[in-house]
Amino acid sequence: MKIKIIRNLRKSIKQGHPWVYREAIEGPRKEISKAQLAQVMDGKGELGWAIYDPHSPLALRMLNISKHPPKTEDYYKKFSHALELRKPMVNESTNAYRLFNGEGDRLPGLVCDVYGSVAILQFDGLGPSEFWNREIICDWLLKETSCKSVYEKFRRNQTEKGLQQLAGKPLAEEVLQQWEVRENGHRFLVNLEKGQKTGFFLDQRDNRHFVETRSRGRDVLNLFSYTGGFSIYAGMGGAKHVTSVDLSEGAIELAKQNWSLNGLSASAHTGIAQDVFEFLKNSHKTWDHIIVDPPSMTHSEQQKKAAQGKYIEAFSAAAEKVRPSGELSFSSCSSHIHFDDFFKIIEESLSLAKKTGRIVRVSGQGIDHPFPHVCPELRYLKFVHILLDQ
Repeated sequence: MKIKIIRNLRKSIKQGHPWVYREAIEGPRKEISKAQLAQVMDGKGELGWAIYDPHSPLALRMLNISKHPPKTEDYYKKFSHALELRKPMVNESTNAYRLFNGEGDRLPGLVCDVYGSVAILQFDGLGPSEFWNREIICDWLLKETSCKSVYEKFRRNQTEKGLQQLAGKPLAEEVLQQWEVRENGHRFLVNLEKGQKTGFFLDQRDNRHFVETRSRGRDVLNLFSYTGGFSIYAGMGGAKHVTSVDLSEGAIELAKQNWSLNGLSASAHTGIAQDVFEFLKNSHKTWDHIIVDPPSMTHSEQQKKAAQGKYIEAFSAAAEKVRPSGELSFSSCSSHIHFDDFFKIIEESLSLAKKTGRIVRVSGQGIDHPFPHVCPELRYLKFVHILLDQ
């Protein structure tokens, strides 16, 4: 099929922008009920090939800017390029990473996370789920990587089925819920079936390592701790004591298990299953370093203002609990909160807490989460580390 663009997006597409929204194409195409390959045109002629998605406001996801439609061997080349990018970071110390990062690897809507010998596929919406050929992907994964099992994980708004095995060796449910991986030499139990995202927040790897370097002798508080990623790194970095706070009792229990799994003293860690805002309101203690890594507080531009308010509430309350000359690590995973927004949130938060400080680290997702240079909205993860003044 052919799709015509009615807005002047030629330069943007030629530069590598992967998206075209529905209002920019000629339509509607009511006769099309399922995502499929489409040749993209404009008034000047051919532009390339894309996934046409009839279900989403994001109507086109560009696959190439060639005159020729992509073939199976073209996808295999992209898979191989993605693997080559990750090879330097995968070793005996780290066996959990993102292999395919959607548009960042020119594989729009396709995510694949690797946890040792298990690959977890996830699709960004119904359109990509209909388009991508699972058999082709699984065949390549089983032949070209160390993966022995391939599963698909469904997003919560798509189904409640959790995981579905696609290929390779089947694993028992209890194994999938307590799957062990390594990251920078540290050990983690991951719930592949019920955990957030595909099981673990792989995008924070580099930031967790940074926290490890700042933790020796410190009293550390990890808010929205989930299964203790930052907590374990702080402990392995020599923290005097780490407190993990998360609303989920299951996440806190897994954080405790991860702490023990790494040979850390049980007396040096406290796990608290409680609402973070209530915890900060009722606690009279202070800490040397507080990490605030909340879940995404907005999934749309309409929710952005309210989300900014929640970030400021959390960050300012945390800043009030930091000891003089202490440290703060603030993070956001919302793509609707841009870096400029985030700096304004931090400025307002410290002002409310009557604190001042110096920013010593600004970072985002790791090398296994690339994004197109013309699509900064896919630079979603923000991490800022602050040294507070007296």
